[in-house]
Amino acid sequence: MSIPLNQASIVVPLTNEADLRKISGSSGPAPWDIVEIRIDHFTVTPELCMEIACASPVILTCRHPDEGGNGDLHSDAERSALLAPLIPHAAAIDIEIAHAAQMTETIKIARQSNLTLILSAHDFLSTPTTEKLEQIVKSGIANHADLIKVATTTDTPEQLCRLLSLFTAFPNQCLSLMGMGKLGMASRLITAQSGSLLNYAALNEGNAPGQWPVEEFRDLLSRHGTID
Repeated sequence: MSIPLNQASIVVPLTNEADLRKISGSSGPAPWDIVEIRIDHFTVTPELCMEIACASPVILTCRHPDEGGNGDLHSDAERSALLAPLIPHAAAIDIEIAHAAQMTETIKIARQSNLTLILSAHDFLSTPTTEKLEQIVKSGIANHADLIKVATTTDTPEQLCRLLSLFTAFPNQCLSLMGMGKLGMASRLITAQSGSLLNYAALNEGNAPGQWPVEEFRDLLSRHGTID
């Protein structure tokens, strides 16, 4: 299984078991397309993961603390061990570009299971220079990412423009771009309309600055024809 890379999708991150239970027990059309399970935040069993996967494609994420992860999961080996038993029930796996070389075995297993490989980078302080942003994407390409996700802090129009420039620099690359900070909410509408494939929204309270509530986000993107 994999996630679609030919259309924009809305992703809701789950950071606790209560939210996971809420989604698994929901009925009717969901305002999200994909669920991200943040296993650096709470313990997830294969059974729970499978329960969610029956309703929505699942992205598995076990973020390093340096890039917004929760807890003391500094060891790539420890993070790989948490991911491994859940891979059979997922559609995608998200690993930091900076740690791809240390998690090659996990990536190999994900590839063998036909998961979409998302390689990501996060900057919670600013938006890097254009040159640095392009280096990040090139590194993701060199590590054979199916999709490259870049999240930066966008407090000024200049920072947002630098982030958006990646769409022009890499027109044929699958990208997910998003801003945080003062222009975070505006950035997520603009990047979604500009071609960002994975667009993150909050089920309840956002776990990153700038996330829209999922129902409102879907309504806005639907009205502008960005998603169905």
